[in-house]
Amino acid sequence: MQYRNGSLKMVFAALAALIVTVAGCQPDKPAAEKEETGLGQRLDVRSLGAKGDGKADDSKAIQAVIDSASPGDTVYLPKGEYLVRSLRLVPNVHLVADGVLKQPKELSESFSVENQHSTAPLFRAHRVSNIYLSFHAETVNEAIYASQSSNITIAGSRIAGDSTNRRSFPGILWYSCSACRVIGSTVSHYGGARESAKTYHPGTAIRVLSSRGVTFSGNELHHNGENGIFIHDSGDVEIDGNYIHHNGMSGIQVAFNSAELVRNYRITNNRLEYNAADAVDINNRAHGVVMPIQALIAGNYSWKNGFVGGESTPDGSGIGTLIGISEVTLSGNRAFGNNRPALYIEGCGAITANRNVTDGAFELVGRWDSIRMEGNTFPTLRLLANADGRVLHLKANRVTRALLPNDIRIDSLLLEENEIESGPVNINMEGNLRFEDNILTSGHDAGGLLLVKVGSAFLKGNRITNAKNAAISISETARQVVIDSNFVSSGGAALHNAGSVGLQQTRNTFDEQVKQP
Repeated sequence: MQYRNGSLKMVFAALAALIVTVAGCQPDKPAAEKEETGLGQRLDVRSLGAKGDGKADDSKAIQAVIDSASPGDTVYLPKGEYLVRSLRLVPNVHLVADGVLKQPKELSESFSVENQHSTAPLFRAHRVSNIYLSFHAETVNEAIYASQSSNITIAGSRIAGDSTNRRSFPGILWYSCSACRVIGSTVSHYGGARESAKTYHPGTAIRVLSSRGVTFSGNELHHNGENGIFIHDSGDVEIDGNYIHHNGMSGIQVAFNSAELVRNYRITNNRLEYNAADAVDINNRAHGVVMPIQALIAGNYSWKNGFVGGESTPDGSGIGTLIGISEVTLSGNRAFGNNRPALYIEGCGAITANRNVTDGAFELVGRWDSIRMEGNTFPTLRLLANADGRVLHLKANRVTRALLPNDIRIDSLLLEENEIESGPVNINMEGNLRFEDNILTSGHDAGGLLLVKVGSAFLKGNRITNAKNAAISISETARQVVIDSNFVSSGGAALHNAGSVGLQQTRNTFDEQVKQP
């Protein structure tokens, strides 16, 4: 597993700060009932009654150690296999395990809409705080279910679920928690593998509900039935430097109910591969009101999302699916080989996309307020027939095609300094166009730039080339057209005017290569 250097530094710094509470927990040191660490005692469960032989039920012995610990103490499980049913965590008492905790198969329960948590998680935390956990576990239900708790850290852990349970609970479940984090851990095999492009099985690595101030950094989340990370009605979230792959739905999904709680997201430097749905999905469609969430999606890499066994699923965006949200910046992401458009924007407010590189389309659907795209490289800009926006501003992008359907509405369409490699660009809309300093190349019979219907159009400083017929065609329903200081090269007439009233042309250079009959 590979992480970016910045993420590694963050993980190591966090671990160093947290590990002081469990200093001295080295497996090769002689065991003692109570070993002083300077910041609390290390309590060795083997010396205090646990067997660790994989046969005896160690639940009561380990729970007794946890309950008897003083604030600052660390419960330590040396190497061995500990059969455990469920353990209740207490405030300010930590747990470190070099051994493996295993839940018996008969405890297995099934997730449902009515029962979204089990009655027997490996660790149960309720109204507790200041706990550090580092452990290896194989569970049939949640590894931890925490509610109304704060400052819980899971670090350096390896957690595996039951892949035969097709209605699995998540590996980590936080409800109404704050200041909790998962760092440098692996969570896998919660829920059965997805076998069909149409259906999937419940089971998510990390599920967060109604929480605030949560961090996931440097983790590997893989082969879970549903999402890598699922977050609902939560805010102040940081997801950085994780490797999220081979999950049955989206790598990262954010969902809404009380949408005003969803604020301040940083989804950065993650690697998202082979997930069966989107890389990142932030979906507020059901709420019906565009919500400003102040999100940064940056530096992520995605590959081959949106497939099951080579078959396309209904999802699979590479950079992000954004629905019903505003104040989102997508920057420096790379996405290749994914099933759906790299960036899908539906019914959003203010969205900025800059310096992204992808082989997938940017697709705009429905109403939006202000979308700015700058310095991106992508093959296709696609607007659907119901596109209705206030501002769409493209600057310094490299795009192969711009597909704008007829009879859309964009109050202000600005294209500046773009390289558009394959025309024609069809402008047939309600609204106004500014087309400046672009390079547009076309080999289409219809032309390079088609001004069919527009309220006003200002063309300046462009280089427009069409190997066939007219480079610029203007219909009578294109109003207030100004063409100034452009270089236009064509295989026919440089400009064809079909009756546009008030057309103004100044300082243009036309290179017309009309073939003689």
